Amino acid sequence: MPGQRSKKYDLILDLVCLRKGQGLTTDRMFVASTLQEVCSGGEQPLEITRARLVSAIQSLPEAHGREALLAAYGLHPGTKDLPTLADRRRAYGEHVNRKADTLADRENAAIRELALTLLTSYYAGAPLPAQLPIPHGGYLIEYLNVSTVYLQRRFSEHQQERRIISLVDGAECFRYHSSDTDSSGRTRVIPVEGCTIETEYVRGGSLHRLIFPEPLRRGDPHEFTFIEKLDDVESQLIPEEDFAGQSFEPPRWFIARSRPFSAVDPPSSGPITCFPGLSDRVRPRMVSCSNLGTATPFARSFTNCTAGSSRALHGGGTDPA
Repeated sequence: MPGQRSKKYDLILDLVCLRKGQGLTTDRMFVASTLQEVCSGGEQPLEITRARLVSAIQSLPEAHGREALLAAYGLHPGTKDLPTLADRRRAYGEHVNRKADTLADRENAAIRELALTLLTSYYAGAPLPAQLPIPHGGYLIEYLNVSTVYLQRRFSEHQQERRIISLVDGAECFRYHSSDTDSSGRTRVIPVEGCTIETEYVRGGSLHRLIFPEPLRRGDPHEFTFIEKLDDVESQLIPEEDFAGQSFEPPRWFIARSRPFSAVDPPSSGPITCFPGLSDRVRPRMVSCSNLGTATPFARSFTNCTAGSSRALHGGGTDPA
């Protein structure tokens, strides 16, 4: 969430700590909470977390770093059961004819790559979490916070806060597309922090390039915030079920996402409806509603929502099937 350290940073701290002392031991893995989290939670046996970590290390593409990291963790035949990291580096260094500082550099580079591998779950035996860590245009979305404003049952604007992790070198911008067939479809994006904006208007929508202050390297996290406004609000139709203004995306890698809705002229009898688990492949059987009452203005928040999971409905009190 905004203001908090990146999970990637905490994961790297765990991976660095695990190579100290006797290496990859049960006691050290027990306190490596972020590692357990990305390996599908702390309620599973540590043997599963260990097996997934070893599989992720073995999937690393660079052979020198991969073998150096296995040796540092005590997973190499020549370093198993050695009591200290210095002993393991000395033994493996004699095997490959390399000094300790060279091996340390290889280990550190491998740990940075290992953190991305674990976060993306792209390795044999990786967990299948409820919220899939799907890359988006060369990025991982670590968190996405969206605050949406409706005026008279029409979408007016929303503010987005994002933290991304680049999966490529030289990433210059984040491409963002807005579309709305019921209006002019042209939105105006105002940068708040961490980006500048270039916009191209196309038929039925807007293509926005959110340009970073400097290109990101692979593994770099970056936070940015922007406001998106629909200036021509009156051109929007008011459908029986209002799905306007939604630009929510498939699930990304995050812990929780809170999505507030607010409006100054709510319907007196309509609900705000949350669709748990809704995606492009899954349709929910159960619908949870929150009655608005007659208060003006109103606001409701939903947490851990998935793609398109929250909708603001007009008055009438009907629940969609």
